[in-house]
Amino acid sequence: MLRTVTRVAGALAALVGLALTVLGVWFAAALGGSGTAEFTARPAAGAPVVIPPEVLNCVDADVVVTATPTRGGSLWMALANPSDATAVLGDSAHVRVSGVSVREWRLETTTTGSGEPPTLGTADLWRSQDDADGPVTMTVHQQDAPESVVVAAGRGSVASVTLRVVDKRWFVESVVAVLVGLFLVAAGVVALWPRRRPSAPLAPTDEEVAR
Repeated sequence: MLRTVTRVAGALAALVGLALTVLGVWFAAALGGSGTAEFTARPAAGAPVVIPPEVLNCVDADVVVTATPTRGGSLWMALANPSDATAVLGDSAHVRVSGVSVREWRLETTTTGSGEPPTLGTADLWRSQDDADGPVTMTVHQQDAPESVVVAAGRGSVASVTLRVVDKRWFVESVVAVLVGLFLVAAGVVALWPRRRPSAPLAPTDEEVAR
């Protein structure tokens, strides 16, 4: 009975260790030694994009937001207090970033509202703003949280929005996960196939003693 329980525990440890090892290797390979995570969305054409604090301010590190327009287009990007960004957009059509998918390294988005968006660049509520013929990049610092980022196209449409976060601790944690996983796999294998103890020597027979 004890041997059966040990083998079941060993099998479970080996399976958990294998899963942890695979997951750790996958994360380490994706993040790289710098611990860089990138998440990208390709929003619906013709609508501004809002990235709320639930996404921007859910990590300890700075978040670099890069927006790319369609070919030949121009972009405008700004930072604002979340309530101000919501108020200026109102019920107009816009794309909202609702979260991230780590499995696919992409941003989850939803489209809400209807009607034409207002002229955003003329509002005086923006903490900072930038525009360019081509990609625009802005860094969100966590000490200024909460903040929302709003992206709109001057010409063309917003082709993609990417969030980049660098945290070396994530890579270290991935490596630790691999090491723990390998240890569990080894422990599980030992429990499943324990080393056999050498058999005790047979007691000498009466004849052998008489000799």
